[in-house]
Amino acid sequence: MKKFSTFFKENYSFVVGVAERRLGSVQDAEEVATEEFHLAWQRYQAGEPLSVPWLYGVVRHLIGDEYRRRGRRAELQRQLNEDFALSIPVSDDLYADVRDAVERLPLMHREVLKMTYWERLTAREIAAVLDVNSAAVRARLMRARRLLRTALSDIQDRAGREVPTRE
Repeated sequence: MKKFSTFFKENYSFVVGVAERRLGSVQDAEEVATEEFHLAWQRYQAGEPLSVPWLYGVVRHLIGDEYRRRGRRAELQRQLNEDFALSIPVSDDLYADVRDAVERLPLMHREVLKMTYWERLTAREIAAVLDVNSAAVRARLMRARRLLRTALSDIQDRAGREVPTRE
């Protein structure tokens, strides 16, 4: 029990932080952490080892479940808006372009960027999560940075152009 308690204390804030950065909600992040450590407890009780890469892999899956739930909810809201001509207020988000550019990247590049910069995992830890070697992680990260740079440059180019008007 002490071993699990130590594992929990050392990793709870990590799990909540990862989930909060991905989901943008402390409440949703804490719910993910609760489910995560419930699964970790079951694994520990079964005599299976606990590790940060295993923990991170499970968090990714739980976050994916939350994204799917949110997607279903957004689709329902979109449909309701169409059906009843409702309008949703748009928030002005400073980092929307960066998040949008990252989300448009292929999954393998998006994941390695998030693990590196949002979750601050090392190349070795990312390699363990993705089941690849560290050299592959570094190569993916290099490609991901290049793709992100291009995507952000395209956004900046579009934003810099004036829209012609007729007088």
